[in-house]
Amino acid sequence: MSENELDQDTAFSLLADDTRVRIIRELGRATASPETGIPTLPYAELKSRVGIRDSGRFNYHLKKLVGNYVAKENDGYRLRWPGMVLYRTLVAGLLTDNTGPSIERFAVGTDCHRCGDPIEAHLYETLFRVRCRSCDANYTDIYFPSHGLSGRSEEELLRAVHRRSRTILDSMTSGQCPWCASEVTADVHAGDDPLPSLHDTRDFDAYVVYHCTDCTGFQYMPVSQVLLYHPVTISFYYDRGTDLTTIPEWTLEWAVTGQTTTVLDTDPWRFSVRIPLGDEELVVELDEALEIVDSAITAQGR
Repeated sequence: MSENELDQDTAFSLLADDTRVRIIRELGRATASPETGIPTLPYAELKSRVGIRDSGRFNYHLKKLVGNYVAKENDGYRLRWPGMVLYRTLVAGLLTDNTGPSIERFAVGTDCHRCGDPIEAHLYETLFRVRCRSCDANYTDIYFPSHGLSGRSEEELLRAVHRRSRTILDSMTSGQCPWCASEVTADVHAGDDPLPSLHDTRDFDAYVVYHCTDCTGFQYMPVSQVLLYHPVTISFYYDRGTDLTTIPEWTLEWAVTGQTTTVLDTDPWRFSVRIPLGDEELVVELDEALEIVDSAITAQGR
């Protein structure tokens, strides 16, 4: 076992007791204020908040956390950055998502681009899905922490899911993993290859898989959706009075289907994508690395 692996084992073992988790929670709650920044809690106050009367027991568990998750200062204790990350993980429910709220299926207000039936949203285990139940076309499939699902209306949920999906996919397409910050690579696949999700029946001539080189995180999308996060498309919309970043991807046929994408070549890959807006359309040519090699704005149908 390497030294790095031993450190990871030790870090996980420090959380194997409820008292230590409560210490992290109380220090985190004391920190969760923009006015105080990262404050320290005096020993007596921290002990009182945790609710442990036995000083020996409290000291034992507190010392286990000092150095890795907790810093000891002259005036008390505070969370170190790894402790803050752990606290935020606990609040988000990332470790206990099986206790998340129940969400019934509901229509999102957009018809399926494949079969025309209503697209619905629902929670599948820890994944929030926006898909067509009739034909199984899956337009959004994103992990959403249970904490963020509570107390939101259907409209608010859809806005939150859209923002989270866009944040994650924007990071992936820019080459950085949103989970571990490692490098992300992109692989283009022919449309006759099976999609990574068994719950998606969309048909593409080609699609792209973005995957992290370290933590195995991945996302896939039609080639056209790559342009949803590119400045040239955002500017095209913005110059015509529309903020593309506020539009859910499942409402944009050009982004979530292959209807406006043409494969120009396969060795190497080369694509042309038409993005319609009003009476105009942005025509973009992409190379095998999904980099823009040419773009033009024309009247639709020309």
